[in-house]
Amino acid sequence: MHDPQALAQAETHLIHVLEHSDPPRDASRFNVTAAAQEYHERTGSWDLREAEPGVVEEILARHPAD
Repeated sequence: MHDPQALAQAETHLIHVLEHSDPPRDASRFNVTAAAQEYHERTGSWDLREAEPGVVEEILARHPAD
């Protein structure tokens, strides 16, 4: 089921991760929507706060901006 609010929260979390990484990364260089959707497809959850940091990094790495 598509939940626009949950997707937005997942995207916001991914942007937060990118902006607070060391060094900070530009979120526009990633397709955070596709990354959030992949996480949801894999886990059934939109809550990326539950994900291990390494999982988040792997998902982001697979979704560079076009």
